[in-house]
Formats: sequence, C-alpha cells, structure tokens
Amino acid sequence: MLNIKASFLKLLFKFEVVSDLPGRLRLKVNNYKRLPKESVEYQNYGIEAIKKLDGIKNVNFNFVIGTILIEYDKTKVDSKTIINWLELIKKLAVENERLINDLSEKSEEEARDIVFKILDINLANIK
Repeated sequence: MLNIKASFLKLLFKFEVVSDLPGRLRLKVNNYKRLPKESVEYQNYGIEAIKKLDGIKNVNFNFVIGTILIEYDKTKVDSKTIINWLELIKKLAVENERLINDLSEKSEEEARDIVFKILDINLANIK
C-alpha cells in the first residue's frame, strides 16, 4: 500500500549540496517553505540528531532561505559521511513515523529519548 505521508516526507526533506568545502557543508533544503511553522521550535532536536555523528561541530538552520550549514572536523568525518547520516535520519523518520506519532502521549523528554535511541542504534551503520 502506498504511504502518501511517507512519500511526502521524503520529497519535503530532499536537499542538495550548495557548497562543500573542507570543514563546511552547506545544503539547500528543497520545499523548505512547506515546513510547518512549528518546526522551527524543534530545530534543536534536529541539530542534536545531526551532532550525534562524531566530528560535527556546529549546525545552523536558516529557515529564511532554506539552508543548513554544517561545520565539522575534517580529520574525523567527511561530507559524504555527513550526507549519508542525514539520509539515514530521514529514512528512520519515515520508517518510524507511526512510532513517532504514538509518542505524543509521552512527555517531550521521554519521546526524545526513544527517538534518539533509534538514532544511536543506527549510527553504527554510518561509520
């Protein structure tokens, strides 16, 4: 059965590399204007998820122009690994959509812990 919501999420969170300099990766998020306004409130979770990858120093979302700037330690990680990590985060969000929706019954902290355990388990697949 076609999951329209999952397909929409995959489309919404497509990104392209704008700039790839050693230690600095800038991505353009396609369809960023379609992101719900409340997504800005949760950017800290996105930043925390991205920073789970060893070597990520700083992550900055620019919701005005739809970009993400990721600064990283080039001796620990490369841009290809970062992009693979972002793709895995997106994939896990789509695959666990039902679980994530069910977490609305839990406190924000409990929900965060559950989601981040899923990320931790899958982090080993990136390295």
